[in-house]
Amino acid sequence: MAIYSDELAAARRQGREAFDAMEAWVSAPPDALEVPGAVLEGYARKLRESRERLRKLREDHGERDDIAAALTESIEFHRSLGLSIRDIPDPEPEPETESE
Repeated sequence: MAIYSDELAAARRQGREAFDAMEAWVSAPPDALEVPGAVLEGYARKLRESRERLRKLREDHGERDDIAAALTESIEFHRSLGLSIRDIPDPEPEPETESE
């Protein structure tokens, strides 16, 4: 077992928990209880921190399949929630073409 496996598991768990909480808020019905903005900001911060922990693991241990998979999952979490990722530019929108 890799020496970084505990840190990898903890970072993934932190990201998953933050994503699940934010996804529950996004998917909540309109009449659901309001979640304070500070709570949502906390979830977003935990999601970013998780990604930073994963990037640090990659920096310390090199490009490994398990770390790469965790980073890919983190990117998907961010994008599905509409959050930007500071070190990855947002994709450019497709230019609109006029139909003739």
